[in-house]
Amino acid sequence: MLFSFNKILLLIAILVAVWYGFKLVGRLDRARKHKLRQAVGRGRRADPGCAPSRQSNPEPIDLVRGEDGKTFVARDTDRHD
Repeated sequence: MLFSFNKILLLIAILVAVWYGFKLVGRLDRARKHKLRQAVGRGRRADPGCAPSRQSNPEPIDLVRGEDGKTFVARDTDRHD
């Protein structure tokens, strides 16, 4: 006998677990998208990284290395932390 009852039962259990896992991931994704749509409708972001930010000045900023050699600061500032 090539397939035993235990192997078939284990295969069915694995398939059911994968099925419900995909359902859970889909449900979480829909909830995240719904939250994002509501937040964008109110004119603000839901989470950092979920929606592109709207900057008043989209110009690039020139950075220079700070005095400690590890940090970068904007070129037009006088502060070098």
